Amino acid sequence: MSTSQAMLPAVRRPGTIMAALIATLVSVVAGVAAAVTVFSGGTNMVKSLLEDPDVQARLGLSDDLIQTAKQLGDDLFQQVLDQAYSTLAARAAFAVVLAGLLLVFALLARGGALWARIVITVLGVVAISLQLLVVTDVATSAMKLLGLLVVASTLVAVVLWWLPANGRYAKARKAQH
Repeated sequence: MSTSQAMLPAVRRPGTIMAALIATLVSVVAGVAAAVTVFSGGTNMVKSLLEDPDVQARLGLSDDLIQTAKQLGDDLFQQVLDQAYSTLAARAAFAVVLAGLLLVFALLARGGALWARIVITVLGVVAISLQLLVVTDVATSAMKLLGLLVVASTLVAVVLWWLPANGRYAKARKAQH
């Protein structure tokens, strides 16, 4: 370490990085909670969704049509439930992977590194897109509420990660090394 580096004052991490980390953690927890809702609900959750008249209207179904499908054969109806659950489970699994990646890169971005903030932004856009799909598609109220929380907290996190203080902090840290 040179004499000029030793005389530099210690660089203090700005509060905006901690705020961004917290917002990212809220997004991660909400995304995982929404996925757990899907996994724990299983095909019974899909069955209850199909009993909702609003969901039926959205899907172009009627209660009579669903009852007819049940009468034609429980196997056929179960296949429909399994297919619908499969779609929801795939989205939930993708949300868990995104949440994990967001967590990893948020921890890596604590130093304000530009590359980590870029990755968080890209992952955030993907997470927001996925949750907007969940919120606007057939889902339980809990899934929609958690999806909206993911959208809001991810938007806040992305903005916080790009505040000027974080860039200055990253530059100051780089100058010290």
